[in-house]
Amino acid sequence: MGARIQRLPQSLVLKIAAGEVIERPASAVKELVENALDAGASRIGIEIEEAGLQGIHVADNGLGMSREDVELCTERHATSKMRTPTDLFTISTMGFRGEALASIAAVSRLTVESRPAGGDEGTRLVVEGGVQRELLPVGRDVGTTIEIRGLFYNTPARRKFMRHRDTELRHVTQAVVALAAARPEVSFRLDQGGRQILDLPPGERGLRAAELLRLEAGRLLAVQREAEIGGARARVEGFLKPPGECGRARSRQYVVVRQRPIACRPLTTAVYNGYGSLLPHNGHPEFVLWLDLDPRHLDVNVHPTKREVRFSREPELRQLVQEAVRDALKVPEAQTYSYPSGEADEAAPAEETARVEGLAESHGGYVAETEPWDGTADQMRLTLLPAAPVPGAPVSADAVGRQNLGEARHSTKSWQIHDKYLLIPIRDGLLVVDQHVAHERVRFEEVQDALESEGGASQQLLVPLTVEVSPVEMEAFLQARDLFERLGFGVREFGPGSLLIDAIPPGLRHWGDGDLFHEILSDLIEELDVRPEVRDAVAASMACHTSIRAGERLSIPEMETLVRKLLNAREPFACPHGRPILIKIQLHELDRLFHRT
Repeated sequence: MGARIQRLPQSLVLKIAAGEVIERPASAVKELVENALDAGASRIGIEIEEAGLQGIHVADNGLGMSREDVELCTERHATSKMRTPTDLFTISTMGFRGEALASIAAVSRLTVESRPAGGDEGTRLVVEGGVQRELLPVGRDVGTTIEIRGLFYNTPARRKFMRHRDTELRHVTQAVVALAAARPEVSFRLDQGGRQILDLPPGERGLRAAELLRLEAGRLLAVQREAEIGGARARVEGFLKPPGECGRARSRQYVVVRQRPIACRPLTTAVYNGYGSLLPHNGHPEFVLWLDLDPRHLDVNVHPTKREVRFSREPELRQLVQEAVRDALKVPEAQTYSYPSGEADEAAPAEETARVEGLAESHGGYVAETEPWDGTADQMRLTLLPAAPVPGAPVSADAVGRQNLGEARHSTKSWQIHDKYLLIPIRDGLLVVDQHVAHERVRFEEVQDALESEGGASQQLLVPLTVEVSPVEMEAFLQARDLFERLGFGVREFGPGSLLIDAIPPGLRHWGDGDLFHEILSDLIEELDVRPEVRDAVAASMACHTSIRAGERLSIPEMETLVRKLLNAREPFACPHGRPILIKIQLHELDRLFHRT
């Protein structure tokens, strides 16, 4: 009997490696830009065609490579950034595995041009599908230029899983922005088909944070704190948006560890905890944080794409970040109250908590957080935050709120301001309506009603749309397939990991080229985690993505229709996610502002 275990061909090994490291065009862009940063570049230009699927061109003014280095750079595990196994514990570069260029070269037509500082000429290397085709001298400036053509041309199964051009472009942009957050002293430019998408000049951290967070530098809150962790100093610096400026998306959250942008849920959670109850309901903090610590406490070798890292002193780092955020927000220090171990009855902690809550209220504050401290149940930490009054107040479903709605129904006037809010005059003041969340509530109830019916009308698509989905997204779809059908979608499975859409509900807003369905499906996964009823999860996701958006100009009939439907909704005071819809400004508040009282 012959051996059943066989060595894989080198070409197949390289393609497997490419599948681990290069998931999409954004992965290739990220790896090339990281190499440019490691080469000391101060200026990096990225040009892409068709979101990177047709072409990626990255040019830098870094150190450049000699002919010998160019010849080796596309070989697997060939790197200039490590020499011994112990180097794994003191990594200071972005890349270090020596897999990126080898993986890209295996699934594309790759051209590398480079000239080192002090060199008389450069070198041009062409590799196609992992096979070297050309190695020639070339005249060029100091630095490196890498061009990728036809990414995944020889792996059609992988290319089939690429999303629409706009989606892939968004991923590329996100990857470049994250690297720009890590290195504010470097200029970044990103172009797509001759159109400029990103142009970030070099500058100090505050200016880069202002660019990324879309807020003037003077309005950002500075973060700065140090602590000794594991016998070495750890430091966090950065900038936060004030609580009132925070939005509903998580897209502007940047954590940088030793100049490496990472996704780190524990540290991000620490930021949320730092904001505490100052964060608006359903709001998300927006921030850029740079964390510096002893490299021996950091393991960057836990993920093929270096997307995640592991900390040996994670609890101390979480505490450092949380306290730094609280410092920036001027939140009072947490107070610790101890309880006797073993001797106290079970009610003692609850009684003490109630006592502290009463104390907080008497001082015009409230308890924002209660949690075990120092890992024991015998000590509790209660964080006291001041209560800050805000102009206006959400209208609630009490008698006053119902009266306001009755008056608003008889109002003959409404105005739109800043293409996001509607103003409705009432007898003793003014109602301010957030048009997006108002329409979201209206749509939520409309979708709920449609799901209770036998089925909605459908509009056939002239060209059916194929949507690639992950296994998790496929499971979510299968769980809600009947509900999508009732809404008027015509969707069916179309091979592994694909759905075919041939019909949609008539008059669907923001349908575009079909990315809307994928957004609804992706959002449905989160909704299913927090809503026990699949029907409500589908309704909430559908309502969120098919509603009037902030920034949309409404005609007078559109305003009148929206206001009428909102005021007759079953629950007109909050959107399906809990955000207030109506804010009431009392007439006497306006009088006070104008010194009429």
